[in-house]
Amino acid sequence: MNLTPLLEAGWMNAILPELVLSLGGIVLILFDAFAPKLRGATAPLAVMVFVAAGWSEMFIVGGDFFGHTYQISAITVIFDCTFLLAALLATLFAKAYLAREGFERGEFYALLMWGTTGMMMMAKGLDLLIVILGLELLSICIFILVGFHRRIAVSNEASLKYFLMGAFATGFVLYGTALFYGAVGSTNLAAFSHYFAKADPANPLLTIAFILLMSGLGFKLAVAPFHGWAPDVYQGAPSPIAGWLSVAPKAATLIALVRIFASMTPVIQQASWMKMVAALSILSMIIGNAVAIAQRDLKRMLAYSGIAHVGYMLIALLSLRDESVAAISVYVITYALMNIGAFGVISMLAKNQNDPQTLDDIAGLGFRRPFYGLALTICMFSLSGLPPTAGFIAKFYIFKTAVDSGHMTIAFIGILTSIVSVYYYLRVVYFLYMKEPETADLHAADAHSLTSPLIDADMFGTGALLISLIGIFTIGLFPTPLLDAAGAAAHALLP
Repeated sequence: MNLTPLLEAGWMNAILPELVLSLGGIVLILFDAFAPKLRGATAPLAVMVFVAAGWSEMFIVGGDFFGHTYQISAITVIFDCTFLLAALLATLFAKAYLAREGFERGEFYALLMWGTTGMMMMAKGLDLLIVILGLELLSICIFILVGFHRRIAVSNEASLKYFLMGAFATGFVLYGTALFYGAVGSTNLAAFSHYFAKADPANPLLTIAFILLMSGLGFKLAVAPFHGWAPDVYQGAPSPIAGWLSVAPKAATLIALVRIFASMTPVIQQASWMKMVAALSILSMIIGNAVAIAQRDLKRMLAYSGIAHVGYMLIALLSLRDESVAAISVYVITYALMNIGAFGVISMLAKNQNDPQTLDDIAGLGFRRPFYGLALTICMFSLSGLPPTAGFIAKFYIFKTAVDSGHMTIAFIGILTSIVSVYYYLRVVYFLYMKEPETADLHAADAHSLTSPLIDADMFGTGALLISLIGIFTIGLFPTPLLDAAGAAAHALLP
């Protein structure tokens, strides 16, 4: 078979970050197998691989590759950097966590790398089959990472739940893709654009296919009503993985949806399919914020909070304009910094991982561990959208796109539910600084001191928190460079 038409000049350069991550994962597994006594060096090596992959983004050349099924552009570079940022932060937080729990392995970081490769495929795919391949590669890595704490029942349960529901959701995606193929005669998004330019909006086959595709991808987004797995999986997964899972797969799914929605114009508006997306957004914002109020488990609270944040991001999808894509780009970067930062502090809580990490565990932490208390406070402020943090800029940009495109009602619901969220975010701050820890929560050796080793931190975790905090304030105080870059990149995607 002649592959020359599918291997355009510079194809290897185009997938350089993916090659770095794929080979890096293989090297880490071999390093762990042949040098088990040097297992403590796997995390620094993983950091080096992620940095090298980010550095390689500077050398890739834009264009379409592999028979117009894979596209490299400015927007894919932004999302690649978001995926790498999320993986890097998860790696830094995981170093002390894995060492403390006694299961630091090279395959942990290898799976992070291969999962990131799958996300890059989803972001760059110009064909639904490429998107599905990336989705499956990512899903397999998540199945294993969620259950990586093999000795803990709650982790095994979380992995099984994600596997069963993930396999079920994949069936919806594949069936929806099959129906689109039956109607269009191709799975390539370029063919979609030609077909949907003059397709019949009343065709029930297209509507059924869209519902199935959104149902399957809605699972990956943890959007209501497809969110049932999220709280249990986040609670059972290792905390650094829960933070990574709450951000990176959602970013990859969102950029894939942007491409798919853009290829379905103008039918996607004429058939009122966007009303379904609006309903999912509203449902997610209401359910996510309402149920989060009742949570005392920090990881479950952040899980429901994440459902609400996906609802905010779906608002931008209602208008396929460069401003909306730029708003999503800014939001996912900001969300990575503040949400993984929050999960990072939770991962430092030195307690039995079979037990939930509750609000009582952080009572008085702001005084016992000032830096980590302050870091968690800033992450909570940013998640709630308070200025001058990056969360305020991200939410403002999302709501602005909704108002500019005429979606006033959903913008109002988003603002109202965001105000509601301030309660449970500030409740965390209340426990940090205004709630005294119970004596039983302190170690017997220092029950009367304020230096309890509740936080088991190291240089890597502290460095990750510094990255998060610097990013939160840099975007919050100086948002213009990022907004301009995201706007220019989005304009190239949706001219």
